[in-house]
Amino acid sequence: MRTIDIPRNEHGQVRVFSVSLPDGAAQTLENPGSLSTMLGADIDPQGVEVIRIADLDQIGLLGYLREGLDVQSETLDRDAAKLAALDGWVMLVYSTAFRGKAAVLNPALQLTLIGTYGETKPAQPEGPLTSEAAAPYSGHAQTTPPNPAGGRGAGAMVVAGLIVLGVLILWWAL
Repeated sequence: MRTIDIPRNEHGQVRVFSVSLPDGAAQTLENPGSLSTMLGADIDPQGVEVIRIADLDQIGLLGYLREGLDVQSETLDRDAAKLAALDGWVMLVYSTAFRGKAAVLNPALQLTLIGTYGETKPAQPEGPLTSEAAAPYSGHAQTTPPNPAGGRGAGAMVVAGLIVLGVLILWWAL
């Protein structure tokens, strides 16, 4: 049995496993006990998807990985024939399933690792920001807090409320 080493703090990786199980058994893989047993490691079930390829309709597994998960096109192109030939069920294991911990997977015989694919990383800014607003200490600090609006509005409202209350009491008493 081949083991798969997962490094600590791994992120942005998707492992695609082919699942060789009948429909009923494949559907039960989403519960935590089955996942841990099938992968041979304690994992977070929120980081795993079990998908029937027929449910992906027109987009297919290759399209789901490319469009839905934003997997790097060059790695998908390399394995396009393998991914297109898959049918039945697949299990997608994301890096989040390992909760940032190092792990060793011992997949069951019913799981075949098809490949590990990296998600596309967002482009990083090319150079330093040159805007004056980006310079440190470029904001205008207020040394004194603003004064609240002065006036007798609140006091006048209290007096008016008391007068109305007094009129209502007199009206009710008569």
